[in-house]
Amino acid sequence: MSYQKSIELPKAFLHLKDEGFVLLTFKDNVVIEVEDAKEIDKTVIDELIYNQPFVVLIDARDITSSLTHEARDFFTNDELILKIRKAQAIVVNNLHTKLIANFYMKFHKPINPVKVFSDYDKAENWLKKIRNKYYD
Repeated sequence: MSYQKSIELPKAFLHLKDEGFVLLTFKDNVVIEVEDAKEIDKTVIDELIYNQPFVVLIDARDITSSLTHEARDFFTNDELILKIRKAQAIVVNNLHTKLIANFYMKFHKPINPVKVFSDYDKAENWLKKIRNKYYD
């Protein structure tokens, strides 16, 4: 797959799929700590979207990684991201990641729309509709 820009971090990969559309994949079998969450958000803002509105697709298929409570809390409350992140789609294909995604949605309660999908294309299409309000 071709991306406008790709960045590898110690525990994740970030890709700019299109203007205002970020793909985040975590590396397998890692624990995302709050420091990792801060690095991910800072990289998205500084190197991919330059403080513009964006949507993010989190592809969590086929991984057994996890996020600490503090990392999930940071992703939910990072004020720099909250102003510009318009929606999140999380794609899962196993019970482990589905439980983490549902826990994130229900207990951390992000202010922007978040949906969990088992179908990558449906997640991407849902995000594109939201993204298009800002870029088309």
